[in-house]
Amino acid sequence: MNHRVSPKAGVRRTHAERSAATRQHLIATAIDVIQNRSLEEMSIHELAKSAGMTSGAVQHHFTSKAVLMMNVLSELIESSVLSGALWPDSALASRERATRFVQAVWGLVYAQPRFIVAWNIYLGCRNQPEVLGHIAELRQSVQARMRDGFFTAFPELAADANRDGLLGLVLSSLRGLGMLQLFAPAQQSTPDAAQQAQLACLADLIATRCEAAAASAASAKAQARRR
Repeated sequence: MNHRVSPKAGVRRTHAERSAATRQHLIATAIDVIQNRSLEEMSIHELAKSAGMTSGAVQHHFTSKAVLMMNVLSELIESSVLSGALWPDSALASRERATRFVQAVWGLVYAQPRFIVAWNIYLGCRNQPEVLGHIAELRQSVQARMRDGFFTAFPELAADANRDGLLGLVLSSLRGLGMLQLFAPAQQSTPDAAQQAQLACLADLIATRCEAAAASAASAKAQARRR
């Protein structure tokens, strides 16, 4: 009588998959240590202790604190810039698009505790050229993606001579609001009235510029037809 052998419930992971999972666990643990304690307390030894590993095992994946911080920053940036979740449909009315964008980018990026973690790393690594160079590369990548996404979501502004200035103003304002969380009461979990008012002003600025650009384009077309 032949007996069928049942397949195993799980598939054994490859060495590369196990290594990647360990690295992700270490990065997540490092973020947790920085977020709930401080950057100063984040060391290879402390990471190993918090992750339930040996210092040697941690150094197998991250040879130094600087290398670890660069990987943490990369993870923070990638997890924050959720392109598909940030950008509203360009077919929506400009005011609805502007409100959706401002609320999404605030909630998914600048209001997140991870935003403060990233800035703690930046401020704490100012004397480490290797980390600062990595930060500069990340910022260039993020700015390019944000620029492409913004002008795809708001095509009316694509031809605006001051479009980069507008985007810079919007993102700088959001960044400033995010930094103010350093001074917010620990129990505050939602934006206060002042924050909401400033977010509404940013949305109104974007929408007003879109409406002005659309009106200008319509006027130009009408003049062209009359010629």
